[in-house]
Amino acid sequence: MKIQHLRFFIAVVDCGGVVRAAERLRMSQPSISAGLKALEAELGQPLFRRRGAGRSLRPTPKALRFYGDAREILRHCDVARARFTNDEHRPSKLRIGVLQTIASCDVAAFSSALTLRNPNLCLQVWEGGAIRISEWLRQARIDAAWTIVDKDAGNARVLWREPFVVLSSRTHPFATGAHAKLSVADLEGQPFVLRLGCEAKRGQLWPESTRIRVVARAERDELALRLVSQGLGIAIAPLSLATNDVVARSMAGLDAKRSVGLRWRSDVPDDILATLLDASSTVRRQNISGCLPAYIRDFEPASTKL
Repeated sequence: MKIQHLRFFIAVVDCGGVVRAAERLRMSQPSISAGLKALEAELGQPLFRRRGAGRSLRPTPKALRFYGDAREILRHCDVARARFTNDEHRPSKLRIGVLQTIASCDVAAFSSALTLRNPNLCLQVWEGGAIRISEWLRQARIDAAWTIVDKDAGNARVLWREPFVVLSSRTHPFATGAHAKLSVADLEGQPFVLRLGCEAKRGQLWPESTRIRVVARAERDELALRLVSQGLGIAIAPLSLATNDVVARSMAGLDAKRSVGLRWRSDVPDDILATLLDASSTVRRQNISGCLPAYIRDFEPASTKL
């Protein structure tokens, strides 16, 4: 049974005759008539009765039942064809969550590396906090994430670990002696730019008894670092956020560190996961070797580890 013959049959039923069916399908009348005869021969029974002296055709009762089956067959054929064609050209979708406190240059480089490795990848980047990202993963709203990862585990891998440091402008008194550690006493009375998205709690960054003067509360790290670079105040942030516009100093007693890594859903295809891990590692190697300010590459206690 040919699909084309079924289309002829449906068109004739819909149009009430061969002439209009031929116009609708933009085919010759003899081709449609020949197709109907072939279909009737295969089914072993006529499909139409002529109505009057004209060329109007009336389907038999059996043909009317067959009409519904024929339309369903064609619908399935059209759906199958569309799926095949679309799957051939439609890029695969990958939704990536990124921690809002990861340096924007890293996120951009990671996204670029992914699309370079897989040009057919339809990438979506969702930025959020650690708790929100975990919820997105649990709800299967994203496929993988660059976020806080305490240790290598199932569906998770640590990419780098880094210390928290004190950031100041290049004209601030803290900018001298970049390799010497600050003390908690040095923070007393200093104007502070608070990073509201910071993963660490204040008690982990400085003693609760330390008196600081908050001059800004920034949701965006980009804004916080711009304010620091302009001399409005100092900030405490992960080392990777340091740019050439600021100076990073370690502080005695500031032992807070963060581990950033990749988490993914269990149903992420192996080839996509391999691309994710490769792109992540490449971006971090490039950052460590060339993107961070020169003085940070030798920063105490140790540079970022992959």
